[in-house]
Amino acid sequence: MNTVNHPNSIALTTFMDNLSGEFIAQTGYGAYVYLNPVDIERLFQDYRQQNMPIRNLVRRLLKNL
Repeated sequence: MNTVNHPNSIALTTFMDNLSGEFIAQTGYGAYVYLNPVDIERLFQDYRQQNMPIRNLVRRLLKNL
């Protein structure tokens, strides 16, 4: 089995793990209860451009939900 460890895929996986953890901590539910995969990809792009902590991004997102 070949495993590809591109920096972008590692960053996305780490982002998704942290995003889910923050959603669980703040709402009791994971991110996929509120977001679909396309939304999560958009959030990842926003996260990379804005260079803000994931916790701040999730708080801002939850205010808008």
